Amino acid sequence: MPVRCRTILGILLLFIVGANTLVDYDSDSGRRFLIWALCIGATNPQKCVETEFYGQQILATFEADCSDLIFGGLCRVVIDVDDGYTLLGITFKAESKIESTTSTLLNAQALTAFGTYGQVQTDFLTAFGRLWNNGLGAYMRQLWQEYCDLYISFSGYSMGACLAQMAAVRFQEEKWWPADQMFYFGYGSPRCGNEDFAYYVDTSLADKFNIVWFNDQIPEFPTSTCTFGSSAAMGQCTNSYFSCCTTIKYTSWSSVALNTYTTCTSNTCPVTTPTASDHYTYFETTAADVDSLTCTDTKKFP
Repeated sequence: MPVRCRTILGILLLFIVGANTLVDYDSDSGRRFLIWALCIGATNPQKCVETEFYGQQILATFEADCSDLIFGGLCRVVIDVDDGYTLLGITFKAESKIESTTSTLLNAQALTAFGTYGQVQTDFLTAFGRLWNNGLGAYMRQLWQEYCDLYISFSGYSMGACLAQMAAVRFQEEKWWPADQMFYFGYGSPRCGNEDFAYYVDTSLADKFNIVWFNDQIPEFPTSTCTFGSSAAMGQCTNSYFSCCTTIKYTSWSSVALNTYTTCTSNTCPVTTPTASDHYTYFETTAADVDSLTCTDTKKFP
């Protein structure tokens, strides 16, 4: 390990030892990571970053053709760093045509082994493997050797959130950044894998939030025979889907007034009246913002 990593990491530990969390959830941070995920999925992500996030720097982008998979188009992951070089971001693009993401589509997926870290949806495994082998894995190994002292954020929208979860687990398998330096924000994430996988996601990250917008029912699919109500545990429900993370479910929102949300574990916040459009209108954005955002010199998300 380079001397820089040993020295700076030791200094950082002086500040975080004894803390219960790495990050706390709040709506400002929640919206910011959502807008970032939209920018990463844009037709011109570099322009979006310049306009919407002054000071952020894209370090690398890796893509793969996922048109033959449930993603229905291009898969993409972007690695960025803040201007103070304290936080690396790993963000995955959502699927194409997000309005076409349905419970029927998700229920058609089968579970398959994610190495020794539980099981995930088959198409998710294929998509992640393509991105990893197209350069993501080698690039992150290089960054670890130089920047092991930085904190890491994983994020993604819808199916992109599942790829972000898989990346967090893979980082732990590689023994790169430790869990207490990593956190996750996911939006409208479906159930990505079985309970063993959810357990590995939970233990790979210091803090992990799945954000659910009002009555978005996609986080409740694929359907599952597991028993919910507590955090994931090893060896419990190995043949069906489970949900990782702390769930943040919005019940009201205003950009100028107070907004409210409920905090739950393992996606147990009930959806009373499923509303399809809630899956692609997070923080008052639109399906077009997910599918075909093109940024200009004018800031779109104040």
